[in-house]
Amino acid sequence: MQTVIGMTTTCAARYLSTLRDIKPPIVIVEEAAEVLEAHIITPLSDGCKHIILIGDHKHLRPNPSVYKLATRNNLNISFFERIV
Repeated sequence: MQTVIGMTTTCAARYLSTLRDIKPPIVIVEEAAEVLEAHIITPLSDGCKHIILIGDHKHLRPNPSVYKLATRNNLNISFFERIV
């Protein structure tokens, strides 16, 4: 039997120490094309063996709050879109 923990990326950042203690072996990120790289990397721990990214890289992109930083650093392209 497995335990499933569901949370937003904001919640994952908030409870990062708990996630690191739990060491989930599988992390699923829904709407991965819409999430910034840092939000995908945050819930990963030493125990992570698989990461599943779900989304449509041609549909929605991340929406960074600072336009100048986003365009200068390519933050308007998600990690998911980069690996596709």
